[in-house]
Formats: sequence, structure tokens, C-alpha cells
Amino acid sequence: GTISNSGRWLLWFDKAVEPAGEARNFADMFVPLINKLRELYKAEGGKLPEALLKMNWPEKYDPEEWILRINGFFWADTKIGNRLYKKGDLVPAFGNLQADGSTSSLNWLYTGSYTEDEGNKSKRRDPTQTPMQAAIGLYPNWSWCWPVNRRILYNRASVDLNGKPYNPKKAVIEWDGKKWVGDVPDGPWAPQADTKNGKLAYIMTTDGYAQLYGPGRLDGPFPEHYEPAETPVAQHPFSKQLSSPVYKFHTSDMDKLAKAADPKYPIVLTTYSMTEHWCGGGETRNVPNLLEAEPQLYVEMSPELAKEKGIANGDGVIVESARGRVEAIAMVTVRIRPCKVMGKTVHLIGMPFAYGWTTPKCGDSTNRLTIVACDPNTTIPEAKACCVNIRKADKLTEIA
Repeated sequence: GTISNSGRWLLWFDKAVEPAGEARNFADMFVPLINKLRELYKAEGGKLPEALLKMNWPEKYDPEEWILRINGFFWADTKIGNRLYKKGDLVPAFGNLQADGSTSSLNWLYTGSYTEDEGNKSKRRDPTQTPMQAAIGLYPNWSWCWPVNRRILYNRASVDLNGKPYNPKKAVIEWDGKKWVGDVPDGPWAPQADTKNGKLAYIMTTDGYAQLYGPGRLDGPFPEHYEPAETPVAQHPFSKQLSSPVYKFHTSDMDKLAKAADPKYPIVLTTYSMTEHWCGGGETRNVPNLLEAEPQLYVEMSPELAKEKGIANGDGVIVESARGRVEAIAMVTVRIRPCKVMGKTVHLIGMPFAYGWTTPKCGDSTNRLTIVACDPNTTIPEAKACCVNIRKADKLTEIA
């Protein structure tokens, strides 16, 4: 199947191994579940039967079939330009999708990722580029990028009114007098100097112009430095406002916040995932060879902090925040270094969040320590940073 990265690339990956034992991938659980529900609805009826019984649903999961469904089909013979597409052919681009039932697509953004002429474009691994594309590492033939393989959104904002790049050495697109070259242009229209055929660059805004302050945002249009909701400093030199005045938070006992520069919690904790374990770890903590590779919750710390706290590599430690405490194993490493902040030494520690209580002896959940302070617009939590303290444990109860 496919994954999409932060650059909007749609990349196909083949299965490496068959699932072990009775394990199944998600689709091989979900499709039979829906099939069973459809059988029950046919036999016994139920609320809103159309939602289940009238959808176009397969009897078994096939990733190749699903990427075709995501791309979309013509359900009637359709002529586009000089080409006739027959019923059942793949829709070549999202601009050809219709609202009258003559086409379908599970996600219009991905229409064009699988075509009659080029097949499954997410499988492409062609690194060739023009010199212009190579100057910015565009790689237009490597996988496929939604929408329409456009690698850089709003790319017409990178050129002047005549379609000439503001920075020729790092050009994204350029008008050669007849057409755009480089990336797929964000709109095929002529440059803006053509008052008849040209259009403004920001095609997703109502007026076509860039916006410094979008509607509905709770904070200002220009970037401001804010300390995290929990911070080891009492002030910073950029403004009188220490932390965001509009971040979202909760007030339960499990969501307490330490005050700024709280001497009880002077150390900064950052969290991360591991190569060997998947995100929360529930899927991989229970795979024996992966658990053997990373068997226990650990804390990375600098030699300087370890010396200050009397902790040796491999010792059991207790990490505490205003919200809870966890037990872990110390990993003393030069990968973590103390910071100098406004003339003060601030220590940093790092912990993975791939553990918990479902697997014996693997340790606590780091999320006992982290906070739920959220961005005011997206509500994305600030779980990457909080303030804690650490000490050597006399005895660990969870980790042998």
C-alpha cells in the first residue's frame, strides 16, 4: 500500500513479510467486519441500510484495487479533448471529476495518481531531473505528489508578473513564452501580465492574494517567541510575554502545570519515538524480537547531569513532573548536552514514549509526565516538552 510524507508524496511500499501467527493487517480485519455487517443487514435489516448495502464494496481487500478506487473511475463514456474515455477507465485528473454520478473518487486529491497510460505512479522511482529541477531537488518522477504531481504549492508566487523567477538560481517554475516549465504550475494560466488570461497566484484564497492573518486564528499574524507552557526560565529577552496567552489547556489534577522556573522541576524533558518501535508501541512492544531490541523504558541524560545526580549508566531512576512519576533505566550519553540559557545551565533529558503497562517488565508510560497544553488554532498538544526532576531510585517496582 501507500504512505504520504510531509511533502505530500504518495509512495508505494510492498509487503516485507506475511503477518506472523494469527496477526492480520488492518484492512484484512476491517473488510471482513464490514462484510459481516452487510450480511446481518441483508438478513435482519437495521437503521440506515443504504449506507452499508448500496455502497460499492469489495468482498476482500486488494491494495491495488483500492488505489484504483481512490484515484477514481468514469461511470459513463466521456470525451476529454480529442480522447474518449470509456466506462470503467481511470479519471486522469481531479478537474475531470463530476458531481452528476458520471465519475467517482474516494479522494479527489489523489486523482491522477493511477492512470491508463502510466499505471501506478506511486511506484515510480525515477530520479531524473532537468537542470532547473535539480537545482532545488524537485525529483518530479519519483513517486507522485498530490495534487496533480505539483511539488510546491502556490509556485506561481515565485515568479514576477511576466513569469520570470525572482531567484533564477533556485527557480521553481518559469514561463518560456508559451508554457510553464519546472514544477507543475499551481494553475495553468498565463502570467499575470496577461490581463486577459492570467490569474493571481493564491488560487485557494477568495481574493487570490496571500494572507498574513487568516480568519479564525486566535493569535497574531507575525511570529512571536513563546516559551513552552512549562519552562525552566522565568523570563526571556524577546518580550514581556513569557508563554502564549491563548494556548488551550485543561484544569484536572492530571493536567497540572508547573510554574515557570519551578525549582522542583528544573530539568527539560523531550520525548521521541524509536526506530525499533512504532509510535505508541502497542503494535510492536508485543513482537518478541522488537521487544528484545528495545526491552525497557530508558532516560537519556548527559554525563554532567548524571554526575550531579549521582546516577550511573544502567541505574534505575525516578522521573517526576507536576502530573506524575515514572520509573526508567538511565542511559548516560554525550548525545544529550546541557544548555546555557541566559547564563544559566539547563539540563535536558530524553525519553521514548513507546512503553506502558501491557507488557510485563518493560516499564512505565512516559505520558504520565507529559502535559496537554495545546496550540490555540489546531489543538496539537505540546507533548514534546515539559519540566521534570530526576533522581536515582532506591528500588524499582516495575522494572526488574
